[in-house]
Amino acid sequence: MLITKVQVKNYRSIVDETLTIDNLTALVGANGAGKSTFLKALDLFYSTAPKIETQDFYNDDYSNPIEIIVTYKVESAEAKELFSKYIEGDQLTVVLSISWDDGKPKYLLHGSTLQIKDFFRIRSLGKAGDQKALYNKLKEQEEYSSLPAWRNQNQAIEALTQWETENPKKCERLRDDGSFFGFRQVGQGYLGRFSKFLFVEAVRDASEDSLETKGTVLSILLDLVVRSVIASKKEFQSLQSETQQKYDELLNPKKTSELPELANNLTQTLNTFVPDAQIDLEWLPLGEVNIPMPQALVKLVEDGYPSSVDRTGHGLQRAYLLALLQHLAQAQTLAVAEEEKVSDKKPIVPNLVLAIEEPELYQHPSRQRHFAHILLQLAEGHIPGVANKTQVLYGTHSPLFVGIERINQIRLLRKTHYKKDLPKTTTSIQVSLDEVAEKLWIAHDKPGEKYTAQTLEPRMQTIMTPWMSEGFFADVVVLVEGEDDRSALLGVAKTRDLTLESMGVAIIPCGGKTNLDRPTIIFRELGIPVYTIWDSDKDARNPKPEQNRALLKIVESELDEDWPNTIEHNFACFENNLETTLKDEFGEDKYTQLLAKCKKDYDIPKDKDAIKNPYVIANMVSIAKSQGIEVKSCETIIDNVLNLKVS
Repeated sequence: MLITKVQVKNYRSIVDETLTIDNLTALVGANGAGKSTFLKALDLFYSTAPKIETQDFYNDDYSNPIEIIVTYKVESAEAKELFSKYIEGDQLTVVLSISWDDGKPKYLLHGSTLQIKDFFRIRSLGKAGDQKALYNKLKEQEEYSSLPAWRNQNQAIEALTQWETENPKKCERLRDDGSFFGFRQVGQGYLGRFSKFLFVEAVRDASEDSLETKGTVLSILLDLVVRSVIASKKEFQSLQSETQQKYDELLNPKKTSELPELANNLTQTLNTFVPDAQIDLEWLPLGEVNIPMPQALVKLVEDGYPSSVDRTGHGLQRAYLLALLQHLAQAQTLAVAEEEKVSDKKPIVPNLVLAIEEPELYQHPSRQRHFAHILLQLAEGHIPGVANKTQVLYGTHSPLFVGIERINQIRLLRKTHYKKDLPKTTTSIQVSLDEVAEKLWIAHDKPGEKYTAQTLEPRMQTIMTPWMSEGFFADVVVLVEGEDDRSALLGVAKTRDLTLESMGVAIIPCGGKTNLDRPTIIFRELGIPVYTIWDSDKDARNPKPEQNRALLKIVESELDEDWPNTIEHNFACFENNLETTLKDEFGEDKYTQLLAKCKKDYDIPKDKDAIKNPYVIANMVSIAKSQGIEVKSCETIIDNVLNLKVS
């Protein structure tokens, strides 16, 4: 079973939000946006010993329950058979409801079954007397007259269920009363046969899980995988039996005279005080001899040097913990399968849901890239894992763990206003590649087949850059054609003592005008303010006005021109290019003079390299300003960008 979506209600910062889940799902957003809240909600759903306090309810308001609603796609025949009455199509929806009752949390696990709404009302009543009254009232109706007379509560509930079974077309799918397979732990056990959840928190001490003490991950894993095998070996059982036999023989009461002798001596001494008293001493029944199992010492070897876990780097510790948890899940599954094994059936291996808080923690950039690639390969099934299928969810602050080419996998979380005088609440935004393709197709107005996600995928490869990935973490994205445009804006901002990066503004070179359309749509649809800048290229060797018209549509401008030359609140375009505009504002002679000076000062021989350096542009603008020259175009663009951030 694979998770398709998770809906969370009234939990911490989430009032009511749904997260769709893919094979790999990356949660991005500012600190405190709610990424970990979703992951911990899933952990709560799967936990056999959940812990909830009143502070876990949104705004400390426990008048409404916390609900974690998980929907699965059911694939295996075994799962379909087990959950048959709860499945609609191939979807199984299970709800963990947590209410606060008499000063403590109450946990219920719900499924959805076909029911008669009137019968549901009877089931929801707590007292048998109230149920009987409503039952008899319903029985008076012609439609339900075939119901048997009320004898007792159990008989009546069974009669209602039987009536629903015989009249499925009159039923509708309703949430049950919290008796999903009876007790909550039973329902969770059945879910665990087909879906296992592993949660790697941001702060977890790998060294503690590596100790051979009761309840640690390593100890449980060794018990399941190693010690249980040793204990089942004939040689070990023979040793246990022989040791027990020799122990029993040695301490057989009939063969040991020391105890009766001691009793006799004690009795003689006692008789000096109480002549008629006596002391009897008997051996208690002999217990079993337990041969202690060996304990393991974990060392991690890196660069050929072994060290204890707590003496290795945090990055290696985290990778080790991840491997340990995955194998524990596998071992627990196989242990359950062995207990329940039927001779003609193979053990069920569940799918694995792997949730990680900040997978980039303690990892060098090159290892981050490798780790991100491994998680993607694991989720796509290209490398073997410990489960048949593994779904991966993580919350990240690293651009190396997201990519614009995988936009379908990204969920952007942010806090938004909910109601007056109430805390902000977490919302989730996602964009599908099909939606992007359709908007592109409309903007470019090209004949032929409609763009689709599949036809768009090759064009996404051309905009895969680390700069582009940074856009998902920005407050405002500024898209420019090349590095020289980026340098111009950063340079002008520098003369105003503005550090745009520290203000949450990402200026992203896209590698040409033809690469501006896709990221503009994607970032805007994610709700990230976008400012797009391009050159109209009127005097280019091979001018293409259709590209300008398409971009005008994409930025939602009302302009209808081949060669737009304007600076607006959300975009700017120059009749030729930004460099030409700067020359016009400086004056060509002054521009050439200042560029030559800066090339010499910074030891940059070529013009094209110099104008890509923000320090060169900053120096040129600073000198120009001191001489009364204004760079209005870039100044206006920067003001517009900062206004987007404020709005």
